[in-house]
Amino acid sequence: MKKIALFLFLFIFLAVLYQMEGIQQMDNAVVKGAEDFRTEPFNFFFLTVSDIGSIKVEFPIMIFASIVLLLFRKFLPAIFLWGTFYSIRFINNELKDLFHRERPSFDALIDAAHYSFPSGHAMNSTAFYGFLCYLVLSFTSSKQRSRKWWIGITVILIGLIGMSRIYLGVHYLVDVLAGFSAGMVWLLVIIKGYEMIKSTKLDYLR
Repeated sequence: MKKIALFLFLFIFLAVLYQMEGIQQMDNAVVKGAEDFRTEPFNFFFLTVSDIGSIKVEFPIMIFASIVLLLFRKFLPAIFLWGTFYSIRFINNELKDLFHRERPSFDALIDAAHYSFPSGHAMNSTAFYGFLCYLVLSFTSSKQRSRKWWIGITVILIGLIGMSRIYLGVHYLVDVLAGFSAGMVWLLVIIKGYEMIKSTKLDYLR
């Protein structure tokens, strides 16, 4: 609960912070500064990374992961994976409508719909890939060195997805940080709920 409260506090802090004039100027400077680093290779790289954080990549991954889980009769993880995928998107849309922050109006490399705060890619990827990583770790021996690799790869991937949104000019830095924090709140809630149900005697769902 302490971790949930911590990330929730961070999100609320960022929600208040971005409305300050000085922070808006900093956000503008970060987005404009990212434009100076644009090259064709970087453009291709960050467009690809951004796609990994989109529904067109995450949905097929969820389908594949669900099939694998069902083949091993892991019904509860499959249910929670789908729940995570759709619930985090619903929450993100509600938050965007609540804060109504306009996207950066500079030289964006792609078109992006809806509002800017918090970043959907950062928020959705934190919850979705974070829960996938949690499931992998839960089925992996605690002594296996690969656990550290899974955590490291997941953190780097999520971080790059958030960074890609700033590089592409469709999000501010504070949007991305808020997306990470809100995504962590929901990820921890999902994991808590999953572990509570798993600890019951609903053996047929495990």
